Amino acid sequence: MNKLHPAHLLRFTAAAAALAAAGAAQAGFWASVVDTMPAGLARASDERPGDWASFWSDAKEGASRIMSEGNTTWVAPVYTNHPTWAWDNRAEENGWPMGMGLARQVIDEKGNERMLYLVTFVDSNYRPEPMVGYTWVARWPLGASGLHVGAGYLAGVTFRGDYKWLPVAGPLPLAKIGNDWFSFYGTYIPFTNVFFFFSSITVDDNKGRKMPLPASSPWVKSPNLLYGAWGGQYADNGEKYSPSHIRNAAVWGVGLRRYSGRSWQTDLKYSRSEHDVVKLSGGTQPLKIETYSLTIAYNIDVTKRLRLFAGGGFGWSKGEASGGSDTSLHPSLTLGATWAALDNLFLTASMDTNFPRFKGVLEDRGSGYTVRSMPTNFTLGLGLAF
Repeated sequence: MNKLHPAHLLRFTAAAAALAAAGAAQAGFWASVVDTMPAGLARASDERPGDWASFWSDAKEGASRIMSEGNTTWVAPVYTNHPTWAWDNRAEENGWPMGMGLARQVIDEKGNERMLYLVTFVDSNYRPEPMVGYTWVARWPLGASGLHVGAGYLAGVTFRGDYKWLPVAGPLPLAKIGNDWFSFYGTYIPFTNVFFFFSSITVDDNKGRKMPLPASSPWVKSPNLLYGAWGGQYADNGEKYSPSHIRNAAVWGVGLRRYSGRSWQTDLKYSRSEHDVVKLSGGTQPLKIETYSLTIAYNIDVTKRLRLFAGGGFGWSKGEASGGSDTSLHPSLTLGATWAALDNLFLTASMDTNFPRFKGVLEDRGSGYTVRSMPTNFTLGLGLAF
């Protein structure tokens, strides 16, 4: 047997040490990444960073802890920015998400924020876009102001109509400013070159939501609400004639709500509005929109008499103009708040977004043109609870 030369032994030892160091560095990097995931919330230490069976078990446990131990967060999409350097036709794209969302949030022992979320909003092409996922944000306080800034990532799965509703997954950068109850977030989506912004309100309800409502609660004493609502309706005509050819208008409606279980409400609503639509040749033509919707929403108790809610369902709309009429079955989104001023007098405010498609109703657009108006109602309602 040949003897190993000392120089060769030295090289072998150095190579082995380099491989060991690289492996340790890789393991350390993976452990740091895992620490930001739901699995990191479940692990006291990363003793088995390469053990995928353990990783998925820890991820499941961490997600379960976020849902059970976290506080509930009310999510409101705010704005989608299409920068001029990437979008020559930015005026034809929708910039107002007009959606809703819910999340559960925990602050871990290091002061980092972890959140599981479900949100649905209006995408750039005036279609509904649901998204579900997880966020991690490291936070740094701004002196003694009570505010903090943060940076991290958002990982989720979304479904878009322009991708045939196939799931699209991926991480995105995330930045925020806010405090423990109100925050403002922003992310950049490189695939489409847009900036997306949303806000959130987090309510300390970890213990309260696990307790049954007392018999004295207005939501128990008067679980039914008959109400009327008034406000304004935002409408947009979709891409080709966006954004100024349908003028916003007043809207009125009525609704019947039923509170059930600990946190749920069901709404049956009717709304009506009439808009002026600019003709291509000048002048205007009227467009009347009637909508019936059935939505289910989850309630977050801010106080004993104030609730935030977010949810969705389906609607049926009829559009009628000088070119004809058409009907549409579509998704509906709802976001709002309810205050029990008295045991039998409730004040409710809501944003209700619908996605009807009316074909051939405008006299100067042609029989093949479809109005994609995404009518969104911003209303205040007053009702009798019984």
